Amino acid sequence: MTCSSAVRPTHSLPRFESGNPPQKDVRRATISAVLITKNEASQITPCLRSLTDWVDEIVVLDSGSTDATLDIARQHGAKVFIREDWQGFGIQRQRAQNLATSDYILAIDADERITGTLRQDIEAVLKNPDHKCLYQVVRQNAFLDKDVFHNGWRREKIVRLYARSNFQFNSRAVHESVDSKGIQTKTLRGFLIHDACRNYEYYLEKHLAYAHSWARDQAKSGKSASLINAISHGLTTFVRLFLLQGGFLDGQHGFLFAWHLSQYSFNKYAALWHYSRQFQRGKGLH
Repeated sequence: MTCSSAVRPTHSLPRFESGNPPQKDVRRATISAVLITKNEASQITPCLRSLTDWVDEIVVLDSGSTDATLDIARQHGAKVFIREDWQGFGIQRQRAQNLATSDYILAIDADERITGTLRQDIEAVLKNPDHKCLYQVVRQNAFLDKDVFHNGWRREKIVRLYARSNFQFNSRAVHESVDSKGIQTKTLRGFLIHDACRNYEYYLEKHLAYAHSWARDQAKSGKSASLINAISHGLTTFVRLFLLQGGFLDGQHGFLFAWHLSQYSFNKYAALWHYSRQFQRGKGLH
């Protein structure tokens, strides 16, 4: 199925009168920017600033922040909700979407921000809405104070704009994505800037949490791994990013990025080894 680009008016056309040519009365679709957060005070402000004054509402669903995240969100006019019974990123995004009221959902993370060109393309979609279409953005990733130019992680396409009534994220605990239902997507111009490592401590903690969340989810579904798997995945990740994709051309940043991603890969499978053994012994996942 492809996305239609036709303009579909939602109201009847005005009666034609002499000297007054008929014009289409097309309603601009509304849009909710939706975030899930926890302790994002150090990085959420640029994200919110890129949204204010043009989205119809900002919905923030927090899972128990102990810093100033919620105060900052409220200062930027966000509707703030709290749900601390964490069941994974996919479920939390579904919950956040259920709190939104607009026609379209713009799913965005606290460490991301909208560029001017991307905003223009999103606003063009709202003026010509097609609720059966999915829209993907080009996410430009940065690591510390430098864009990583020579590996496949630099830019990626990801669905982040969709009609609230037709789509939602899947239920994966980590690495969740919008359930496309087999529908093709349109790519918007501009970039979604992803400052993945603006806060170094937060970056390390986030990746460790991701690894454990992924491993628990896999163990519950009956998957398992060995420590050999963990070592091989870690080494493969480093070789791919640093050598095969040219990360060495980025110097110290490229080495550190490849090392951290290889560590993340190792942690995922090492944690899966641990949790799968617990699950098989009937001890639950801790």
